[in-house]
Amino acid sequence: MYKIQFFKRIKTGKSFSRRLRINNQIPAIVYGKKIKTLPIIINNNDITHINLQNFFKKKILLTLINEKNILFKVKIINIQYHPFKINKLYHIDFIII
Repeated sequence: MYKIQFFKRIKTGKSFSRRLRINNQIPAIVYGKKIKTLPIIINNNDITHINLQNFFKKKILLTLINEKNILFKVKIINIQYHPFKINKLYHIDFIII
């Protein structure tokens, strides 16, 4: 199981997301029954070494961890890529298991 560090995203919106991507970070969101929707930031380097398509197709679990050592076991439900830049991640949706 892979562990990926995340940070809570305080601001949202197109311009803020653009700035994140310029700084090699990916906006993402975590859904779950027991928590409110949580917008997060993931470092692009932490996730590019993982073959995301296998995780998406096979429903393999990931562990998200933040600076306060709060863990979420999640699976990927949606991956968005840049429309014409090959394999450039745009956004990821996770759901808590």
